[in-house]
Amino acid sequence: MWMLVHRNAKTRMIAGGRSFLEVCPECGRKARFDEVEITRSYGVFFIDLLDDKERKYRCSACHEVFDLRDEPASATSAGAEEARQPEREAERTAAAEARRTAEAERLRERARAQAVQVRAARATADQAEAAQTKAARIEDELAELTKRMGR
Repeated sequence: MWMLVHRNAKTRMIAGGRSFLEVCPECGRKARFDEVEITRSYGVFFIDLLDDKERKYRCSACHEVFDLRDEPASATSAGAEEARQPEREAERTAAAEARRTAEAERLRERARAQAVQVRAARATADQAEAAQTKAARIEDELAELTKRMGR
């Protein structure tokens, strides 16, 4: 006989739950931690037999779930914070360099677009001048023909 066993887990934010700002131990970013309720259920043949509910805190940046009851009020110690300082400084420097590179590329792209517009405007002006020259030539030929016919 086959037994169909299932397991289900759900995470939902608690309305009016506790929320605080802290540095996430997983992703290292300063993020908001919201209180969530995790519900796990186990069952056989689509009937839930066991339910388990517990409250934890979820990082809003990486969505990792932590049980902060075992840790002190501050999730990171001062030593760990000082150890991460050079890493953060390097990340800030790299981010600033990436922003400068992106800005330079954007300016280059804008200059290319303006050059294309200038070329298009020159081509349009050249076409208009050619059309004006042609119209003047046609008018001159018409005047010459009219003179020949004696009118």
